[in-house]
Amino acid sequence: MGKNKSRKRKGHSKIVVGLIISIILFLSLTVAFVFKVENIEYVGSQHYDKEALMKNIFNGKRPNALLYFLYEKNNPRTIPFIQKYDAEIIWPNKMIVTVYEKPIIGYVNYMGCDMYFDKDGVIVESSTKTLSGVPQVTGLSFKSIVLNSKLEVSNPSVFSEVLELTQSFDKYEIIVDKIYFDSNNEVTLYMSQIKVLLGNGDKLVDKLNELKQIMPGLEGRKGTLHLENYTPDASGFIFKEEN
Repeated sequence: MGKNKSRKRKGHSKIVVGLIISIILFLSLTVAFVFKVENIEYVGSQHYDKEALMKNIFNGKRPNALLYFLYEKNNPRTIPFIQKYDAEIIWPNKMIVTVYEKPIIGYVNYMGCDMYFDKDGVIVESSTKTLSGVPQVTGLSFKSIVLNSKLEVSNPSVFSEVLELTQSFDKYEIIVDKIYFDSNNEVTLYMSQIKVLLGNGDKLVDKLNELKQIMPGLEGRKGTLHLENYTPDASGFIFKEEN
């Protein structure tokens, strides 16, 4: 009799364990399939494409919304050139990732590294890889660079000029590789095989508007474009072509 009761208890225990395992498996499969993210929308990134963001934020794989919410949402990763990002979950299987990039306007090269600065001249990022779409700024004089500190230059107003220039680049869809400031603070732009002399900081916006109109006619050519004496009332321009 006692042996029969013991066998029955063991039988009941196995059934209970089996049920628990079945429930765990069912819940695991439900979580795996129901909350597997099928669609991720990325907003706000200019310097990273979708594939790069997927790799940096989700290791290149579509995440599980529930597991991400429980374990990763409050532990964001550090990504170069990105100040922060927010992953909003549209339950059960969609995400909208809003990216807030660091406000970079240019970079200087220092000891083989690109040091990126914001509109106030604060170094916000360093990288051995050049970020596309951000111009290099040359001609500045400085002794050292400290990350998250302002770049100490002889003429601090240069940063407001760089900001004005880069905003106009965006407005007029002008692609500039390099901005050069000489000892008199006169500006030269380098655009592929074209060198553009802008002179001092006067009428920069007008000069860049004129540059926008001129550039299609200079496509594929090499030389120097003189806009340092440009005025809105002037007609024509000087382009010295090189072989």
